[in-house]
Amino acid sequence: EEILSQVETSGDILIRVVTWNQQAKEPPRPDYLARLLFPHKYHLIAFGSQECENSFAKSMFNPSKPKWTRCIEEALGEDYQVLCSHSLQASHIIVFANKAITPLISDVRSVAVATGLGDKLGNKGGISVSFKVSDSSFCFISAHLAAHQHATIRRTNEFRRISNHIVASLLQQKRNSEVSESTSSEEECATGCCDKDEEDDDDEDVTPGPGLPQYSSNDLRTDSGPQLNPLIDVFDRVFWFGDLNFRIYGTREVVDAMLESHMHDALLCCDQLTMLMRFNRVFSGFDEGPLNFFPTYKFDHDSDHYDSSHRRRVPSWTDRILYKKDVNTQVLSYCSQPEIKISDHRPVYATFLSRIQFDSADIRDSTPLWKKRMKREIKSE
Repeated sequence: EEILSQVETSGDILIRVVTWNQQAKEPPRPDYLARLLFPHKYHLIAFGSQECENSFAKSMFNPSKPKWTRCIEEALGEDYQVLCSHSLQASHIIVFANKAITPLISDVRSVAVATGLGDKLGNKGGISVSFKVSDSSFCFISAHLAAHQHATIRRTNEFRRISNHIVASLLQQKRNSEVSESTSSEEECATGCCDKDEEDDDDEDVTPGPGLPQYSSNDLRTDSGPQLNPLIDVFDRVFWFGDLNFRIYGTREVVDAMLESHMHDALLCCDQLTMLMRFNRVFSGFDEGPLNFFPTYKFDHDSDHYDSSHRRRVPSWTDRILYKKDVNTQVLSYCSQPEIKISDHRPVYATFLSRIQFDSADIRDSTPLWKKRMKREIKSE
């Protein structure tokens, strides 16, 4: 009751977002996970996993993630309730809410979008969980985009397709629920919890609504594509994260030398996603916290050394967390967790402070609501 009262009084909620490509490894102990990734209490927690629990091949026949779900639940403890858990083959997203604020949460929905072979296989794709906290709408998207350094155009088109399809699918769900006057269809979870597994495709084909073309482009210039990502207009708060697979332009030798010489700013200038967010409209409206941590891919097993195999992949910031730019959302921390070395990726986390609204008044264009500057979390939390 005290937590709920504080939220209703201040309108502030603390959000933790984590993304981790687990390389189909066994999850760590819950207490270890709690200490390294969830050191504080949060109102909302979203955890996106790629190559989770099983390989792609095994996940085609068994997409559920019971072992991983239990691990996260034990790590967080009894104060949290699962709002939604949704799998797309080896990818998974789970969103928790502190039980104290669940009376404020409604209209929980999830959508999965496959972008693998022929846009049908779920080895790549994105999963969204959306809901309302009081009168503010939230959307969390976890994705696993196309691999390899040369696949920038494909990744950009996948980012666009996933964003467009989520909006179109949710609009379709809303139209279907209005027609049927039902709140318990297979495609929505309006009463607070959902648990879904997708074997292959996301669901039936969805016809895009007005202004949502099935757009694909080989042009990465600023004037290519629609003016704005549709998620920005549909939701008050958006968090887009996952193994987005964007790479650093350069050879292994050059990037290694830049890392050893601490040429961090120069590496950022060579980062594909950093460049795209400046010049490509599909990323318009999104922002990212400062990349003040080392590239999170690709590490040797249980080691701090980057890929020593014959492939010698270029170290890159593949694991990212983006958010909708808004005066009512502030980044408190953005970092990787170098102590978790089970996978060839390092987990990445971000903490946000977000202001929610309790009536229908539009506050998106109002002056900033922060009365004082929040203290940032220490990087070593």
